[in-house]
Amino acid sequence: TMKKFPRVYAESTISRMYRKLELPEETVELLNRYFVAFSTFYEILPLKDAYDIISRQNKGMVTFEQFMAFSEIARHEEHNYYILAKDELYRDAPQEEPEEREIVHESLVEFDFEEYYEMTESQYGKPLFVPSKNELLEYCDDLYVPHTPQTDALEKFFRTKLKKDREQAWDLVGECFIVIVCGDDPLNEILDAFERMRVRMTESQLEEFLGLFNDMHNNTNMPRNRGFTPNELHKSMGGLSKPKEIHFGPNITSAIANGTINPLDMCREIAAGDLPDEIKIQMISEVARTTANIPKVGRNEPCPCGSGKKYKKCCGR
Repeated sequence: TMKKFPRVYAESTISRMYRKLELPEETVELLNRYFVAFSTFYEILPLKDAYDIISRQNKGMVTFEQFMAFSEIARHEEHNYYILAKDELYRDAPQEEPEEREIVHESLVEFDFEEYYEMTESQYGKPLFVPSKNELLEYCDDLYVPHTPQTDALEKFFRTKLKKDREQAWDLVGECFIVIVCGDDPLNEILDAFERMRVRMTESQLEEFLGLFNDMHNNTNMPRNRGFTPNELHKSMGGLSKPKEIHFGPNITSAIANGTINPLDMCREIAAGDLPDEIKIQMISEVARTTANIPKVGRNEPCPCGSGKKYKKCCGR
């Protein structure tokens, strides 16, 4: 259990510390932007890594001593993050030196400290992904949603298939982005969110959406992956991080094809199960691919289930 948060200093004290720091105003502003972006993009980032990123992207801007002095000031200001040491996060941890502290997003420690412990476990052993300076600093905005081929494809789906205007469509993309980055169970959370928002989809639209959502999920930079997307992390770790997959046998595929199994009902059952989210999304995408390959059957044609009846008198009822 955390012992206590660092004390917030009075503005006069903070101003005095900044004057002593003797850094140009624009440098202080840039450092502040970096720290906010680090907390949003990574949620947990050691100060040593933060300094390494800033130094590589801004050669000669600050020394390590100046950086640490700035972090001491920021630690005692109000932000969307805290700068904490392990001995402040765990009662029995030995006291750490200031350079061992971490930038920690406030959401991980303000309510349930288990969020911090779980994120630490998720990040353990993973390499660090560093985006470009311009892209990283976009994350100063807590509501930033990057334009990628996947987010743009989803926005186009909402506009063309659900007839949303551009603002509404991008808001829905934002909802998807939030649950992918922050959610414990993104698939169920987005379906629940759409239910509350009364976003209605036909069966074919839902299947298309699930495929697009899966693609966006696998190509979204995530704090739990230390900034990597699932696809990038898989490549960078030589395939070690790739989740196991569950594929349908010919009987289930045939049952989906002939209408014995309702694909929409199957997707809902998969989403409600206890499997890891990566596997749920993979399975639902497989359902979507299977249904996409099913040839359309006329109502007066023989039913594909092999009953000998017309489709309208059998599975098409």
